[in-house]
Amino acid sequence: MCGISGSFDPRGGVRREDLLRMARAQAHRGPDGEGAWIAPDARLGFSHVRLSIVDLTADAAQPMSTADGAATLCFNGEIYNHAELRLELEAAGVRFVTDHSDTEVLLHALRHWGVDAALERLNGMFAFAYTERAAHRLWLVRDRLGIKPLYHAALPGGGLAFASEAKALFTHPALDARLDHRSFRHYLSFRAVPAPATLFEGVEQLGAGELLELNLADGSTRRRRWWDVLDNAATPPPTEAAAHDRLEELLASSVDLRSLADVPVGLFLSGGVDSAYLLECLAERRSRPSTFTLTYPGQAYYDEGSAALSRARSARAIHHEVALGPEDYADALARVAWHQDEPIAAPVCTSVYALSRAARSESVPVILAGEGADELFVGYSNWIRLRDAERWNRRVPDVPGRMLRRGARAACSPFLSWLAPEREVLRRAASGEPLFQGGALDFGESAKSRLIGPAVGAGDADTYAEVIAPLRADFLARRDADDLTAWMSYVDLRFRLPQLMLPRLDKMGMAFGVEGRVPFLDHRVAEVTFGLPAAWRGGVGKEPKALFKRVAERKLPRAFVRARKRGFQAPVKEWKLGSFGQRALPALTAFADRTGLFETRALASLLAEGGDRLWFSLFNFVLWHGLYLENPVSDLLPELDDLRPRTHAAA
Repeated sequence: MCGISGSFDPRGGVRREDLLRMARAQAHRGPDGEGAWIAPDARLGFSHVRLSIVDLTADAAQPMSTADGAATLCFNGEIYNHAELRLELEAAGVRFVTDHSDTEVLLHALRHWGVDAALERLNGMFAFAYTERAAHRLWLVRDRLGIKPLYHAALPGGGLAFASEAKALFTHPALDARLDHRSFRHYLSFRAVPAPATLFEGVEQLGAGELLELNLADGSTRRRRWWDVLDNAATPPPTEAAAHDRLEELLASSVDLRSLADVPVGLFLSGGVDSAYLLECLAERRSRPSTFTLTYPGQAYYDEGSAALSRARSARAIHHEVALGPEDYADALARVAWHQDEPIAAPVCTSVYALSRAARSESVPVILAGEGADELFVGYSNWIRLRDAERWNRRVPDVPGRMLRRGARAACSPFLSWLAPEREVLRRAASGEPLFQGGALDFGESAKSRLIGPAVGAGDADTYAEVIAPLRADFLARRDADDLTAWMSYVDLRFRLPQLMLPRLDKMGMAFGVEGRVPFLDHRVAEVTFGLPAAWRGGVGKEPKALFKRVAERKLPRAFVRARKRGFQAPVKEWKLGSFGQRALPALTAFADRTGLFETRALASLLAEGGDRLWFSLFNFVLWHGLYLENPVSDLLPELDDLRPRTHAAA
């Protein structure tokens, strides 16, 4: 795991000091070393900060070139099947310098097989830059599920800069951080921004399973998807029981691969079935693994400490509880916002930050986590409710259905809060849109129109047309519209996971040089799951995560597996009424008055609401805006001034 960066300048002006400045802006991602490479014509350069996980020797340092200098790689991530690929390459006559570096395996795989053929063979999480001099090409590539991030921006004169974190781009003198108002609207809807857009105007990111190919001769670029789960769905096993066997086999293999490292490997352990299952698998492979659980003192509803401790004792793990109260949570938020790069409106980002800090303090730099299980196996009760509502919605013929839906919307709207999610569901039904548009919804369209302030302007951004409709078209080109839970999983694999949930693990972990690995998101698991009939996948019954629970019962007590899902949450609704809220809410109001990005009366109405978490999404945005785009108001948020000198504006 590392941080990568680089730039292309067709005029031959790439300089080592500029590359190293980009690398050092994300030095937390690689505390074990740094390096830079510049092509002989100074038109292309890479820089790298290293977190040593596999092959800790100097021979495995990056950027890495072939012995003849014909190809160079700058790589962030892990190739889990590198040992198998090395044997295949050695049999083809490739000679290796390192003992077991996955970086060298990836470099030779790309050179020997070509980019597309090599990508098909990889099992891993990665974002990399690769160039071949003879081909006059640069490839920027993000892994299938989008576990690793990669940002890029155009430079004056036809150049390009890229980095693992957006903040590194702003060390370049030609790039300034500015708010993209169009993306701001989408952020308010989904708590994150869909690729390729970002909240920074002029900065883009690669989406999950995408690559960008740059022609170094003429500066032209081509972006394309190199993997889609629906194109690669596996042929289902002959019986449902055989499907359970296959899933168990793949999860065992996935944990096997992700427990390989030359350093300790631990686990983020909640009180739920996903991480408990991973712990059982990990404990079979590593004696007494370290586990880390987040607790919230005084917040019994959110506290999973006792359930996690029970599972840790059963697996003979070395268990660590990390307590997080409202003051510690509030004190960490500014640094969390800094490391997010873009605001990720997930309150548990700070919880993952605290867990990562604890893992690093215990010298455990590799952590397994349970992200992806709910999205693959239909683990959310609200998915099932929306699925059933969509089925009823689709049974009504279109022409009378439109009138009925519009009538229902008109009849119900006066009784719903302007912030109620049901209001947005009714709007979608009346508009003929799919009811499910992602697993994380904050503000519906009518709520956004009321909340967005005059500084943004009326605009013409259509969130459905720009974000969801392209995903819908991709889905309908490959699957039937009646496969509703496949649609739900597909949306979240394409958008919510790579832009919201996986970045919180990557960026909060890498704030402390901790590598997060996600066994449920082995691409083979996704491909097999999407190949199963809906009835086997959990797309028909009322039980969340039915498929995975059948498998989990083979390792875990049935009563534990069947216990009611709690979910990984933070008590920001409760903390709103305490000292945390007393500190944050005035800052929100002052921000609206100062910037005009929020309509002040709508914001006041939102802040007056009792038990909601929506204020947190806005406050998270305010922190980010203060750090990256403006001089913060010190009397309200003095912690921003402590971080501000590290931003581009002061560099």
